[in-house]
Amino acid sequence: MIALYLVLACVCEYFLGSLSFARICTWWIARKDITQEGSNNPGTMNVLRTRGFGEAILTLVLDAAKVGVPALGMYFLFNHFFPGTGDFAYFTVSVSGIIGHCLPVYYKFKGGKGVACTFAMFAFNPHLWWISLICFAICFILFLVIVPYGFIVNLAFIATLTGVSIWWFNMTRPLYFAGILTIICFVCVLVYVLHHKNFYRLFKGTEPKMNFSEKVFGKRKSKKVGAARPEEQTKTKQDDK
Repeated sequence: MIALYLVLACVCEYFLGSLSFARICTWWIARKDITQEGSNNPGTMNVLRTRGFGEAILTLVLDAAKVGVPALGMYFLFNHFFPGTGDFAYFTVSVSGIIGHCLPVYYKFKGGKGVACTFAMFAFNPHLWWISLICFAICFILFLVIVPYGFIVNLAFIATLTGVSIWWFNMTRPLYFAGILTIICFVCVLVYVLHHKNFYRLFKGTEPKMNFSEKVFGKRKSKKVGAARPEEQTKTKQDDK
């Protein structure tokens, strides 16, 4: 009976995860097709690169919510009716949403790379949310001032949370540890494989850099000291005549 409920929850979450909010948001706001912009990837980073910080945050929040909120609901539901199974149900439902995001049935199985959804898998977990937010803040600062490649920061974040979660559940949930370990490692490998083109471009030196601080705070127009405005230059020329 538990397996039947879990399969039903995973199927529903797959269809929910297949919703591409990068596509939906950019079309709704600007009538743009994100798959025809930038890297053509329907994900948060491409939205940030081509559409700006506001739309990227909206995409991140919605993509995270479509995975994290249902998984959290299943955690409490399964723990209530089947005590002790909440964590396993949580990660199983989460990975269904991530697969839906990466291989969406609505878009001919051409989806994003799963970073925002994987972030949600850790951030919405009742045991790992605090360390997820700390790691997110550190990665945000690194991307803001040091590392110009967003995918490196994303993958470092996922690798860190994968290690922390494995340690945590090995200590606290030995009964379901093997299943949880398999799910988490599968997600981590999936996200890394989907970024293989980024690694290839990085090694070739063709991976585009991103000025993240410029995307967040906007472009700052620099003015040369002593340079006259066009109006002042015109007035000066008239005075000289």
